[in-house]
Amino acid sequence: MPDTSAEQTRHTKMLREIIEKTGDGLLVLDGDRMIRFLNTAAASILNQSRDDLIGQSFMHPVNNGSVTEIDICRSNGKSGTGEIHSVPIDCNGSGGHLISIRDVTERILFDRLKDDFIRTVSHELRTPLTSLREAISVLKDGVLGEINEEQKDFLSLCLRNTDLLRRIVADLLDLSRIETGQVRLQKKEADFCEIVRDTVTSFVTVIESKGLGLTLSIPETPLNVFADRDRVAQVLNNLIGNALKFTASGSIGIGLDAGDDMILCSVRDTGRGIAEPDMPNVFKKFHQFGEIADPENRGTGLGLAISKEIVRLHGGQITVDSRIERGSTFTFSLPRFRPDLLLIDVIQNRIRSSKEPFLLFHLNFMDNPGIEWEPLTETISRKLDASSRNPGSPAVPIRIDDHEIYFLINLSNEISCSRIIRMVKEALIENETDAEPDFRCGIAGFPRDGGTAEDLIQTARHPVRAEKQDRLSKRIFIVDDELGITESLNTILGLFGYRNVEEFHSGEAVFDAIKTRAPDLMILDMHMPGMSGYEVVGRLKERYETKDIPIIIMSGYEVQEGLFSDYISRKAILTLNKPVKADLLRKMIYYLLS
Repeated sequence: MPDTSAEQTRHTKMLREIIEKTGDGLLVLDGDRMIRFLNTAAASILNQSRDDLIGQSFMHPVNNGSVTEIDICRSNGKSGTGEIHSVPIDCNGSGGHLISIRDVTERILFDRLKDDFIRTVSHELRTPLTSLREAISVLKDGVLGEINEEQKDFLSLCLRNTDLLRRIVADLLDLSRIETGQVRLQKKEADFCEIVRDTVTSFVTVIESKGLGLTLSIPETPLNVFADRDRVAQVLNNLIGNALKFTASGSIGIGLDAGDDMILCSVRDTGRGIAEPDMPNVFKKFHQFGEIADPENRGTGLGLAISKEIVRLHGGQITVDSRIERGSTFTFSLPRFRPDLLLIDVIQNRIRSSKEPFLLFHLNFMDNPGIEWEPLTETISRKLDASSRNPGSPAVPIRIDDHEIYFLINLSNEISCSRIIRMVKEALIENETDAEPDFRCGIAGFPRDGGTAEDLIQTARHPVRAEKQDRLSKRIFIVDDELGITESLNTILGLFGYRNVEEFHSGEAVFDAIKTRAPDLMILDMHMPGMSGYEVVGRLKERYETKDIPIIIMSGYEVQEGLFSDYISRKAILTLNKPVKADLLRKMIYYLLS
């Protein structure tokens, strides 16, 4: 009978040896992101000892299924770049992650040198090519003397090839910028139908001059995509231009087909088609296929490679279906416009442009009682900017619908959710919103709560505070020497939904209570025997623990009520006349209990 224990030991030893000798760093994290295991390569890449890392929290973003670049300190003491890939695993029944980490410093340096070379050479070629073209044009046009037809033909050939070389240089620069992440798409809501119609218009004359048919299968109603209009037009120009080059007779067709999440655009021709062995290379650089219908209109061999990269940056795909002598159909997809795509794009651009911390604040109004969004959004943004003390990077609002809005807040100091709720309520006051909207809010911090837009949105959507539920649970003290008034106010507050209300009939009694439990709001009569309301206010403001308790003063004398602007600007105490107006009291409590 085989010794299974020895066999298992041998397999375990072999597995450990494989893990130790692999060039990639491997780490196992538990459900709390604590490091439970790592191999030698991981310790080397992170430039720390195993003993120091075991049991420590993994500080880098964990993004399942995607590759994340991180800064590392290499063994030579110089900074470098690492790539992290994460997959979820079961770590002792509590969830966890398997992390692979690779030092890609040399690869990135090589890619950068290659791209710099292409960019430098391309830039250096542009000026002499422009001068060369001008010189050839001057000769061809006979400005420097008369030339014969044969000379003119040769100069025309030179001119065409110079133009081709200039297009290659321009396309190389464009592709290099796209591949190195230097191109930032200006994505926004755009009508795909309109983009197609506008692009096709510039080809109509050429198509008709070649005797080709043109078919457009586009709906009358808009199909809105989230895209960079100019870059989408560039893709269409490349695809329609290719169809013209390879189609001597027949027709060209462009159509749009709407799916649930994506809109498909197809460009079909009846040209020569692409041979089966060439299909895998269609979107590679400098590849051209078949005999073109117009030899004088040669391409650069970069148009399809550029088109593929542009579509990829939009989150779409591009494919080709082709048969020799039966034509080709190129199809690419773009995402339908949704406000959350704009939100994701704003966050991703912020992460790419800077690794500095920022907050994502989510505000969800459970109802929408006539809120004027534009002035409210402007006021909240202004208050967030003032609070973050970062005037060079204003808060960015992204409205999802009539209930939801996000704010991306660039930080120079941390802002609590409570402070932001206070700002929201102050903005509602300043914009004279009569209703008392119930809202929920959540907050996420980069990189604390994740390294991707999706992670941050998911965290921010989980409500930290439910305004109404939170407000109705607050403790309110009513202080008045008249029993009838405290009972009446307690009844009114109960009708409003407040259940944690206590009555006191003297200043001394309320201060005895404050020793064990501080209120979140005090409704205070000023004229009481013994310790007056004035003395109560003074003693509250003297103590650090009680100085910020909001107070509503009740006065038997006629005073100006509800000066919310004074409260916001200089924290003046709000005042109510007796008998108390229930609606005004309700509004005051709503704004004071943040």
